[in-house]
Amino acid sequence: MLSDTELVGRVRRGDAQAFGELYRRHQPRLYRAALAIVRSPADAEDVTQRTWLQAYRTIEHFHGTASVKTWLGAIVRNAAIDHRRAARRRLERYAVPEPEAALRDRVSALPSPEDLVLLNERRAHVARSVETLPPRLRTALRLWCSGMHTYDEMAQIACIATGTMKSRVWEARRELMRVYNPWVT
Repeated sequence: MLSDTELVGRVRRGDAQAFGELYRRHQPRLYRAALAIVRSPADAEDVTQRTWLQAYRTIEHFHGTASVKTWLGAIVRNAAIDHRRAARRRLERYAVPEPEAALRDRVSALPSPEDLVLLNERRAHVARSVETLPPRLRTALRLWCSGMHTYDEMAQIACIATGTMKSRVWEARRELMRVYNPWVT
């Protein structure tokens, strides 16, 4: 089986099947990453389609300083962020202004300063709680939270069995809940 770098070399020489193999290897992970950012299956499909088009157009500029997986991950992440920004701009552009009386009576959808302080405190507490986990659980949890890998890929990264990775993620989440909320058993 050819490595990703070898496949890139073949794509540069015009081998369409090599590009198809790159697609087969990386599409599920790229779709999951896009879905985590855009939160819509249809939008995630659009983003991954744009990612593959961008990768094909710029494959000559791939220098190999990072892995193909990392390069594609950066492209999909940027495409998903651009997609969200464009959607937000479209909403702002076509928003219908409300009558003045309705604006006065409406409760703000933005969080209050108190809510923001509580949210930041909660985030800091969760971050401190993650740091209390043993390194093997902390690593498993961070890989899982990235949303960039399947359990099989996470297990390969950590050099452990897939079942062990699943068990560690479950244990890390349970332990985090116990530390974060002592009333949970």
